[in-house]
Formats: sequence, C-alpha cells, structure tokens
Amino acid sequence: MTSTLDNLLSQMVSAAEGAFTGSWSDIKSYTVPELEKIASTIVSIEANVAAGRYTQETANLILRMQVRSTEAIIVATTGLLLLQVEDALNEILGAVADVVNKTLGFPLIALA
Repeated sequence: MTSTLDNLLSQMVSAAEGAFTGSWSDIKSYTVPELEKIASTIVSIEANVAAGRYTQETANLILRMQVRSTEAIIVATTGLLLLQVEDALNEILGAVADVVNKTLGFPLIALA
C-alpha cells in the first residue's frame, strides 16, 4: 500500500491548521506549498524504497533534508521562530507517521 500525495497533503494541512493555532490564516499561503513538498518527498521515498533503490538510511536523510528546508522557508517567510515551526512540523508529521511508517516497514517518521 502506498500513500497518495493528495491523502498525505490533506492530512498534513488539517494537522497544520491546529499546529499553527492563531497564525494559520496568516501563514497558510506559505505553508501549504511547503507541506506539498514534504508529502511529495514521502511519496517518492516510498516508491524508491519499494523499488529497492533507497535504504532506510537514505530515506531518512532525504526526509530530514526536506523538513529542514521547509522549516527554513516557513521561518523566513512568516516571522515565526524556528522552535515554533519545528514543534508544528513535528505535530504535522505525527499526523501521517503511522501510515507512512507502516507502508515502508520502518520508522521514517520518528518523533521525539
């Protein structure tokens, strides 16, 4: 079973509305395209893991790079602090962690 981009994005946007309480309407236009990049990265990782092209280590590295890029862009475009954005992204990724990790068979999204 693979995750679809639309399904992941829908769940992530829904989680983002709650994670960015009080500022969602101000940052939605910047954040949704970034969440789409994360969702697209996850779908690509799933395909590459299934095809045997990515190891768990490679998959983890690729997701971490995309999440860090998203954090930097949201911080730069919204005026939110990095810690706020990190916490919100953890909450957002938590919304899709179970389905993604089950699909891959390893914990790609492991939240502290």
